[in-house]
Amino acid sequence: MKYGLITHINLLLNVVILSACMGSTYYDDTSEFLRPENPISFNSCPNKEPQSYDGFTLKWSDDFSSNDLNQDNWSYMYGDGSLYDIPGWGNNEEQLYVDNSDNIYLVNGCLFIIPTFKENIGYESARINTSEKFLFHFGRIDVSFSVPELTGVWPAIWLLPERKRYGYWPASGEIDLVETRNNASDELITTIHYGHDFHRYESKTTFLSQLSKLTNPDDHNIISIIWTEESVVWLLNNLEVFRIYFDDLPSIEPNPFVEQFHGLINVAVGGNFPGNPNSLEYCSARENCPDVKKLIIDYIAYYESDN
Repeated sequence: MKYGLITHINLLLNVVILSACMGSTYYDDTSEFLRPENPISFNSCPNKEPQSYDGFTLKWSDDFSSNDLNQDNWSYMYGDGSLYDIPGWGNNEEQLYVDNSDNIYLVNGCLFIIPTFKENIGYESARINTSEKFLFHFGRIDVSFSVPELTGVWPAIWLLPERKRYGYWPASGEIDLVETRNNASDELITTIHYGHDFHRYESKTTFLSQLSKLTNPDDHNIISIIWTEESVVWLLNNLEVFRIYFDDLPSIEPNPFVEQFHGLINVAVGGNFPGNPNSLEYCSARENCPDVKKLIIDYIAYYESDN
């Protein structure tokens, strides 16, 4: 059973817009969110309940408090992408996705995904989605999370369209709640992808202070989006970091972000986005693998707007 209330984090915000397509936000947080140097923990989980919000009603959540992944909510994805006609997962990634307990498991009320490296096998990790099981539409999504710090790692919490109504990626859209890469756990990447004639995207990188990290197994950050017919707003610990109005996007018609999307959680290794991994940094198994090398999810929650 989960307990406690989500701790709000006071963050002081200075915004620097770098370009129309890519931007950055810098957080200077010197108040509550103190992170010890070189923390070492194993299977740590905050065990907190989803928050309540005025104007929103909780409709679906998974707090990962059982012993096994809830098959009513999630499906595994497998291999190198070839099964889905996207070898290398479209990014020249190096990992194989598997469902073994060295790479994905539930314990202490959290979901843990570990990218591993084994001689004669290579990199293995896990990827799950809610396709055909639960679909997200307009409303609010919260995810309580901590990311791994490894060279060449690429954790992501994101949404893809359930139907490719407007064509193959990226024409039917993609919403990235949060991505990080490599050891840059002080950089929050938030993005949408779209475009029929060619790939377009709008993205912002939010830089956190040295006292505010996205790797924090003992007291997770909460990434949120508020998604409406007109816009998507991203919030970190309930503080806005990015906002997109669909009417402001070039070549958005038809707008794919009015459709239903399914959720995905995964940890990729290597490829075009994070670059080459260093195998010496990766655990070979779940046993004795510290939490700073894992993607940890305490809960995911979906709320519908009361309006």
